[in-house]
Amino acid sequence: MTIVVVGILFSAVIALYSNVLIVQNRTQNLETATRAAHRQVEALRNLQYNSLEEGENIDFTDDLPDGLPTGSSGIVEVTEAQQGLKRVDVTVTYPDGSSDRTVTVSSLIGIIGITQ
Repeated sequence: MTIVVVGILFSAVIALYSNVLIVQNRTQNLETATRAAHRQVEALRNLQYNSLEEGENIDFTDDLPDGLPTGSSGIVEVTEAQQGLKRVDVTVTYPDGSSDRTVTVSSLIGIIGITQ
């Protein structure tokens, strides 16, 4: 009887440990993708306003950190929010099990400065 109870407790601890590892991995991927998106926004802010063209899609997949799973991608979409103000939507997509997760960060970049 003791062996059965210990076996059940051991199985429960193993399942709990496995779930903790999965949650930690998901959290790490989310943080890495978010940092990569923010880093790309900062890189775009450092560019001249006129170098960002409305309707432009910038692929920065090759600049993503190695910590993200294989198959991750990074895209920037540039739109003109209003005259003298461009909006950049930075999207990082990465595989998570059988589905994909997406992180999107947006920022406004103006002729005379930057805003968020």
